[in-house]
Amino acid sequence: MDPIAILQEFGFPVLIALSLGYLLWKQQHWIQDELIEELEDKFKRIEMIVIKLIDQQKKMQIEQRGILKSYQSLVEIVTKLMKKEKNV
Repeated sequence: MDPIAILQEFGFPVLIALSLGYLLWKQQHWIQDELIEELEDKFKRIEMIVIKLIDQQKKMQIEQRGILKSYQSLVEIVTKLMKKEKNV
């Protein structure tokens, strides 16, 4: 129906009420369709970043354990060599 015909038949308040109703309907569809889709995409991206960070942290922990074991082995070897030199 034409807005001018609605204005002539029902008056200005009814035309404004219908216009606001249409605006709310369009806004709700925009929120439901486009905005939520964008938010889901961003959430998936952030989720993947967090997963990668956790993976990197685990790799670093494993690497640190290996370095610690190597350090302990070197300390043991050096102490044994020092003890041998003292005994000689």
